[in-house]
Amino acid sequence: MELHREEIEAAGLQVVAVGLGQPKHARHFGDKLAPSVACLTNEEPDLHAIYGVERANILRMIAPDALMAGAQAAGRGHTQGASTGDVQRLPGTFIVDATGIVRYAHYGKYAGDNPDLVELLDWWRNRVPSEKLGF
Repeated sequence: MELHREEIEAAGLQVVAVGLGQPKHARHFGDKLAPSVACLTNEEPDLHAIYGVERANILRMIAPDALMAGAQAAGRGHTQGASTGDVQRLPGTFIVDATGIVRYAHYGKYAGDNPDLVELLDWWRNRVPSEKLGF
């Protein structure tokens, strides 16, 4: 998100990262990985549950697509540090308008299963003019 922040904002969107854990975790990871993104945390998965973001069971965590994604990330030099929060919580990406209506939802099947932000922004720009959505 940090790498595409300017494009995201130019599309009329604001990025907010929400994770599980303590505020100190948001400061640590947010400052390091996405210093321009608002990073929030909650120690309880209430918000994740409201948005339908599920937890992976052990079979989902060791599924071939999840293992392949992990190997590809490691091949690009990404490593897993100390975990915080709920390590089984799957990722989710949402576009929520100013009235709280979810305009886009992507539910990850494994850690790191995020939408391609360039494709998402192209879809968004061609969808509906932002002034009609209350942004």
